[in-house]
Amino acid sequence: MGAQAESRAESHVDCRLSIVDCRMSDQSEIVIRHFLAAAVLALFALAGTVMAGPLVATRRIEKRVPLGGRRKAVVLHRYGNVAIVGTGDAYVLVDALVRVTARSRTAADSFAERVQVETAGEGDSLVIATVYPARAPADPGFGYEVQMSVKLPTGIAASVRNSFGDVKVAELAGDCHVANRYGDVELDRCNRCEVENSYGRVRITETQGLSLVRNSYGDVDLRLASGPVQVRNRYGTVHTDQSANDVTIDNQFGNVFARPDRGAVSITNRYGDVNAWVDDAELAALSIMSRLGRVDLSLSDRVPFRIDATAQGGRISSGLPFVIRRVGEGQLVSARQGEGGPQIDIHGVWSDFAIHGDVSRSDTPRDER
Repeated sequence: MGAQAESRAESHVDCRLSIVDCRMSDQSEIVIRHFLAAAVLALFALAGTVMAGPLVATRRIEKRVPLGGRRKAVVLHRYGNVAIVGTGDAYVLVDALVRVTARSRTAADSFAERVQVETAGEGDSLVIATVYPARAPADPGFGYEVQMSVKLPTGIAASVRNSFGDVKVAELAGDCHVANRYGDVELDRCNRCEVENSYGRVRITETQGLSLVRNSYGDVDLRLASGPVQVRNRYGTVHTDQSANDVTIDNQFGNVFARPDRGAVSITNRYGDVNAWVDDAELAALSIMSRLGRVDLSLSDRVPFRIDATAQGGRISSGLPFVIRRVGEGQLVSARQGEGGPQIDIHGVWSDFAIHGDVSRSDTPRDER
C-alpha cells in the first residue's frame, strides 16, 4: 500500500511538471513568433526604402547684383557645373539650382536650405561664392551639387575657380581665367583667355585675343581661333583647326592633329603621333618636333612650300618626288614646291615620317642615297 501511494504521488508530480513545461513551451513559441514578425516587418521596411531609392530635394537661388563700378567678376564654386555668358545687362544675374540626395527627406531639405550663394565686393572685383554647410551627414547615399548660371555684362573680366564640374564661358569681351579640376572647360567667342584644367577636356572656339591652355589628363580642341594660342597638355590629344594666328603646342602622351590656315604653327610632341595638313598658302610656317612617335604630313599640290625634315633613328617615306637621303642612322629630306609659301621644318628622334599629297599614293621612298 505504501509503495502504491508513493507511486501515485510521483505520477501526480510528473503530471504537474508536464503541464508547467507545456505552458512554458507555449509562451516561448509566442515570444519567438512575435520576434519573427517584427523582423519580417523591419525587413519589409528596409526593402521599401531601398526600392524607393534616395530622396531628392531641390532649391533655387536667384540674385540680381549691381556691379557698382567694379570691372571683374570672380566665381568660386565646387561640386557642380558653372555657365557664364556675357549680356548687355548692367547687372550680374545669378541663378543657382541646389540638388541634394539623401535617404531622409528631412536631411535632404535641411542641407539644401543651408547651402548659400554669397556675393560681396572686394576691391575692383565682385566675388560670387557657393558656401556649403561645414558638415554633411555620414551616409554613403548622401550627395549634393549646385548648377550655377551667371550672366555678366559682356565687357568685364571674369575669373572662375571650380572643381568636380564643367565650366562654360561664352561671349565675354574682357579677360577670362578658368581654373578647374575634374570637369570639362569650354570657351566660346571670348577675348583673352587663360585655362588651367586637369582630368577633363578643354574646348576653345572663336577666341579673339591670346589663349593660354594648360591641361592634363584630357583632350584640347581649338577651332577658329583668331588670336594666338599656346597649349601645354599631358596625357591627351590636341586638335587645332582653322587657326588664323600663331599656335604653339607642347604635348606628351597623346596625339596632335593640326590643320591651320594662317600664322606660324609650332608642335612639340613626345610619346604620341603628329598629323598635320598644309593646304593654305597663307600659312607662315610649320615646325614639328617629334620624339618616339609617327609624323604624318599632308601637302596640297596647290600650295607652294619649302621643307626640311630630319629623322634620327627613324625612316622617311613619301609618295612625292622627294629625294630621301640617309645620314648616319637617320634620313633627311630637303625640297621645295613652287615659289613662296610656308617653311616646313620637321625633326624627329626615333620617329618615322610619312610625307604625301592630299591622297597618299605610296609609302615607298622614291630614292635613297
